[in-house]
Amino acid sequence: MNFFASLKEALTEGVISQIAAQKLEKPEKIQKIFDALGVSLVGGLIKRVTTESGMKLVYNQAQKIEFGPQNIEGILKNEAEFEKLKAVGEKDLNTVLPGLKSAISSMVSKYAGTQNSLVASLCGVAMPIVMSVIKQKITEKKLDAESLAAYLGDQREEMLTILPDLNDKLIETMGIQYLLQNFSVPRTEESGVVSRGAGTEKGSASQPFLVGVDMQQQADYQPYLKWFGIGALVIGAIAVGVYFWNQRQTALENSASETDSTMIEARTIQEPPVTQDSVVKDTTTAVAATTPPATATANPMSAYLENATAPAGKVFKFDNVDFEDNTTQLKAEANAPIAALADLLKKYPNAQVKLVGYANDAKQPVTNKVLSVKRVFAIKDILIKSGISYIRIDAEGRGTGISKDSAPGQKPLREIYVRFVKK
Repeated sequence: MNFFASLKEALTEGVISQIAAQKLEKPEKIQKIFDALGVSLVGGLIKRVTTESGMKLVYNQAQKIEFGPQNIEGILKNEAEFEKLKAVGEKDLNTVLPGLKSAISSMVSKYAGTQNSLVASLCGVAMPIVMSVIKQKITEKKLDAESLAAYLGDQREEMLTILPDLNDKLIETMGIQYLLQNFSVPRTEESGVVSRGAGTEKGSASQPFLVGVDMQQQADYQPYLKWFGIGALVIGAIAVGVYFWNQRQTALENSASETDSTMIEARTIQEPPVTQDSVVKDTTTAVAATTPPATATANPMSAYLENATAPAGKVFKFDNVDFEDNTTQLKAEANAPIAALADLLKKYPNAQVKLVGYANDAKQPVTNKVLSVKRVFAIKDILIKSGISYIRIDAEGRGTGISKDSAPGQKPLREIYVRFVKK
């Protein structure tokens, strides 16, 4: 039984009815909220276990849960036990997924069509139920921290089938775009394995992420050293955070200038107007339009990088790069242009690109947003395997490219673009 089936089994009709009676809401509304909270919290946990500290933290917090999924209905009937469950849930939420409660509550309340305050109050109920199912799986499958991370990573596909209408917002809110295509289990320092007993023996506890962590397991004779170490880590984290925030802000400012006109420009690069001026000004492009892009030297991207005076930020339509319908399987003709781009990035080691993908051929339960994300990350994965550092490749899936601000009659896109953010 997969994780979401076990979670549904824990959220019985009786559990939903009791919570509905307490909140003076219809059971259908409460069920909808818990369905959305379930995928949101699991999405956050999947992202959390992609780091060694996060992996250990989720494992250790799950081990602290003192009840099983089968006990939930009985707990709800006892007011004191119910208050204790909510307190545990709030602590786990703030410890394991710090700072996400507000974003999750806002997203779920809009999806369920209910008040934010109601969803926020139910977050503290949903979290311990999710963690109790995780503990159940740890016991059933004899999981250690690494194998738990792998197990949660395996739930990605199933997660996207639960509430297809919520997927786009879920991906955006939880920041899990890259995890849909690539998920790797972090390796620990202790022989690459986390012991199932990690953290239970005195002096051998591996410390989880600093936010909201119970530090009582530290030796009593090391309080000053402990706080000094924490202070140094926090200062270092802030410095690194400020640096990457500035880098992100710069990237956002650059991205803000990417409008529909940029995409029109990209098409123009590939299909120049047939005028004498255009032939004179961009002869390389004219050749590329009639010659298959089999090599890096035969396409306009190469000419652009060779031109030292051309500014960064140019966008090119990735010609002949397409996928089989409703899949991430590249068509055969896509191999040559992707290989050419890899060769080009090797030739110009300072160049950095952003892959922007659009899709219009998804079939339920997959959405065009999810499909576009998975496709650009599939291309990114190929480039990485070709020897290009992942740091040099950004990727973003934008669904169909149609929004409320789109011009009337705009057609859904099914294209991949390459933007050179740095030359």
